Amino acid sequence: MAAELSPAFILRRNPYRDTSLLLDMFTRDAGKITCVAKFGQGKGTRSKGMLEPFRQLEASWVGKGEVFTLFNAEEKRRFPLKAAGLVRAVYANELLLRALWQHQPQPELFAEYQQLLFRLENPAEVLALPLFELDVLAMAGYVLNLWHDDADGQAIHANCRYRFRPDHGIYPDAGEGKGVPLSGRLLIALREPESMATEQRLELRHTLDYLIQMLLKGKTLNARRLLNE
Repeated sequence: MAAELSPAFILRRNPYRDTSLLLDMFTRDAGKITCVAKFGQGKGTRSKGMLEPFRQLEASWVGKGEVFTLFNAEEKRRFPLKAAGLVRAVYANELLLRALWQHQPQPELFAEYQQLLFRLENPAEVLALPLFELDVLAMAGYVLNLWHDDADGQAIHANCRYRFRPDHGIYPDAGEGKGVPLSGRLLIALREPESMATEQRLELRHTLDYLIQMLLKGKTLNARRLLNE
């Protein structure tokens, strides 16, 4: 029996055998799943064109195990991303592919991803991606406390240096060299990110790179080299 239609996005698609596609999908109700979309010889050209990243779908699937069969898909909206907005969206898709576990619903993150695509329609939007990266990290348990350190509950001070480790949270930098370094100024600036100064935006980019590398066990995202920020 097919699942009910669920909002979904294609994160990645690859040819599969002669007439099919292998789709990695981010769905609101089932999380990240993999589906095979089957098409008859010479048929389904229109449907194949619809099954691309950055198009919001209503989809259903059948089957069990790790790979499902796409049963139905209807396009609801296209996101006409260009230039820097497209590059950032490609990066976000790779991040989701690498960070999400299969078959674990993340409806709040799905909504954040949808909002990210809306914001990236404006190529001048520079904060949408890093804020989304923070959402992905928070989903994985990498939560930055912006108000107090996690060692003894002391208030964050702008002139202090801190470090972050997933099993310790935020704690004052005592020079032991472990964890991801970050400044009190950055933590305070993240309380109102739209007002963040250039210096803090640059630090945020470096901090996110460290945190994502930690999340991915030392690996980096291929699309990272495309970001000029």
